[in-house]
Amino acid sequence: MNKKRNKRFVLLSQMHTVISFVKTLLTLKIFVPMFRKFLIFANLIALLTACALPFTKDRAVVNAVERYEEAYFRIVGKPDNWAEERDTMASALQRINTRYVDEVDTEALVDEAIRGLEKKPDPDITATTRAMNAVMASLDKNSGYMSPQAYKRYQENLDGRFVGFGFRIEMRGDELTVVTPLKGSSAEKAGILPDDVITHLDGEPFKGYSFPEAIAKLRGPEGSHAVLTIKRAGVETPIKLGLERRAVELEVVNYKVDGDVGYIRIHSFNRKTIDAVDDALDHFDRRLGSRLCGIILDMRNNPGGLVTAAVDVADQFLEEGNIFSAINRGRSFSEEDADSGDRIGGRPIMVMLNKGSASAAEIVAGALQNQNRARIFGQQSYGKGTMQTLYDLDNGGGIRLTTGRFTAGGGISFNGIGLTPDIPDTSIDGENDLAPVARAGKALACTLSVQTAAAANAQ
Repeated sequence: MNKKRNKRFVLLSQMHTVISFVKTLLTLKIFVPMFRKFLIFANLIALLTACALPFTKDRAVVNAVERYEEAYFRIVGKPDNWAEERDTMASALQRINTRYVDEVDTEALVDEAIRGLEKKPDPDITATTRAMNAVMASLDKNSGYMSPQAYKRYQENLDGRFVGFGFRIEMRGDELTVVTPLKGSSAEKAGILPDDVITHLDGEPFKGYSFPEAIAKLRGPEGSHAVLTIKRAGVETPIKLGLERRAVELEVVNYKVDGDVGYIRIHSFNRKTIDAVDDALDHFDRRLGSRLCGIILDMRNNPGGLVTAAVDVADQFLEEGNIFSAINRGRSFSEEDADSGDRIGGRPIMVMLNKGSASAAEIVAGALQNQNRARIFGQQSYGKGTMQTLYDLDNGGGIRLTTGRFTAGGGISFNGIGLTPDIPDTSIDGENDLAPVARAGKALACTLSVQTAAAANAQ
């Protein structure tokens, strides 16, 4: 474990020191009566505060839930597990009311929930899911509800494994669009390409579905099959492809020594990303040592992921300064600064981005660019500058809620704008994937391998 990551354990050590000190005090009889009186008083204050909070802050939520309950009984009927269903909506509304990035109208949210209940029933989607999907869709396209099954799969995704067709997708306008197929997946094998638009599943159109609803329809058990209808630019006739849902192990990072360059390709940011980047930097140190000329950090078509992973990656290359700040309702509520210690000793970095690079990838790139630690090579990035936070719900599901707007490295917000490359470059249709890497290496003024250089010269 490198010294940059030891910072996580400093606070724990300090806490243990405090606990040991308190235990020492308790062994001295003179302090026991005074300390006990202090604990009793503190607990009393905490109890009174806890009791007061729901009545002083949650009245709007209580009223909204009562109205939702009345509508639910009228439209759906009263289920046996109503207490759980009610508490699921109540806890979601409470989180939205206090944590959403902007002020919300709780009554308007319940109006959306009721409209969700009134939608034509789908046997694969519960009434609560319909209501929750409607609420979250009314906030923004990046907030969403996950049923217990979907939430479990999402958590598995963060660990680098999931069951599905094997592509990263997003909602562009009202179209379900492929960001990139995953290596070794059914989607890659079937020939699905970036920017393909998925219009139908087994003949049923996705038009009118929210992003979470579309994701839920695409999910299914391992080994199940479906036919996707694809709209592709330049192809007049819709394409129909049969795919199997399979377990996919996400390959989050690839790396190699390329000449005197350390090349790192980050596909997404999950719980495994920082360990893989650590391995890459250790590998470069063993293979090249002082001969390392620079780093190419390739994050093309990286849709993002965990902010904590992005912070850890950016921190490897910064001596100091801001990595990101997040604003909620006009106030800064979360920020991270780098600890001292640049793993590559100030050597140059070229960050590769394109229009599919978003979120956590933009945090890393923005932090390095705005602190003049790296240059960006490629295309304007996607521009997803909002933070999403996960919250558990009473039914075992969860919500992914937009809780902040980002800036990175002390720069301006990139939300809806993206990051502008220092060195613009657009890949040519049909060219070898090594060609843009070779152009980035040339801009880095380092020496790439013969194979990479030849790929660029062959175009």
